[in-house]
Amino acid sequence: ATIVSNVDYIRKLWRKKDPEGGGVAERRQRSRIPMPLTGQSKKGAQLIKEVRALDQRGQIFKAKALLMARKDINFTNPDDIRTKNAVLQRADDAQAIMREISDDSSWVKSYNNNDEQFETLYRHREGETVHGIKMRAVFNSSVTNVLAVLREFDLAQTWNGNMKGAAQLGFPSPVSVQAYGAGFMPWGPFKTRDVLFNGYGVDALDEHGCVTLVFQSTKKAMCALPPVSKHCVRADFRRSGVVLEPLPPIEGAKTRVLASLVLNGDPKMAVPGWLASFGLKVFAPKVKRDTDQLLAEMQEDMSSPYMMRKKQYPELYAMLDDRCEEYLSRTSRAFPMK
Repeated sequence: ATIVSNVDYIRKLWRKKDPEGGGVAERRQRSRIPMPLTGQSKKGAQLIKEVRALDQRGQIFKAKALLMARKDINFTNPDDIRTKNAVLQRADDAQAIMREISDDSSWVKSYNNNDEQFETLYRHREGETVHGIKMRAVFNSSVTNVLAVLREFDLAQTWNGNMKGAAQLGFPSPVSVQAYGAGFMPWGPFKTRDVLFNGYGVDALDEHGCVTLVFQSTKKAMCALPPVSKHCVRADFRRSGVVLEPLPPIEGAKTRVLASLVLNGDPKMAVPGWLASFGLKVFAPKVKRDTDQLLAEMQEDMSSPYMMRKKQYPELYAMLDDRCEEYLSRTSRAFPMK
């Protein structure tokens, strides 16, 4: 009787301390229920919402500045952490592309023609498989027209005879794209090379006076590749990019842009010197002249495939036209061709 009485007493005492009951296992389970967002967590949710909105507009540097200004906020949600890390990485990559384009110290000039406003440079370190190509060109066109030629990648086959396959595979965001391209190699033993890559745009007009595109190869396609891919050797784009700088108008050219490309790629083949020289001194200038002609036709024909495609994405192209116009209204840039 004494033992039973003591057990009843202990049970009553335990119920006072644990009115919800359930024993040790259930109490431990209740302790894992997340607490509602309060204080700093609510601020973190608002911050990541603003960061994502800037990211969707390509304003990566503004998004990074927001994150850097609020280092006191710790994100716990896995999606929020991924967003933060992705934004910081994209900002660092865009910054690296701009630095690489502006620094020619490790490059050899291959071709320069001031009349064409075009030059090419080359870099290859002995023993490495990656080859570097850099190009600078001035186009009498708008930033958004040049951007359309780059972004609407599937239309490349309509004017570039060396493209044997081109496709847009997906748009993860309004300022990003996954694309595929296959380029014909006209020399006997070399098979057609293709590449699958992800790219995104950065509106850096306020911070650096330019729009920057960053792209590099990926192994995971968002959808099926064109049939030509079965007969190609897959090349590898390392971190590469394009910088588009709006230039002030001159007589005969209301809109101008300085376009600078840096391409770091492994073509999965040994590149003989004569082939590199041909590409940089003959093929690249021809592509520049073809692009000049294409851009001129785009400005004259508003029903051209590229201009029609621009109309489909006013949230990108119209917005960027306004941004460039506003930028040029408050500043001017000199042509930095070296």
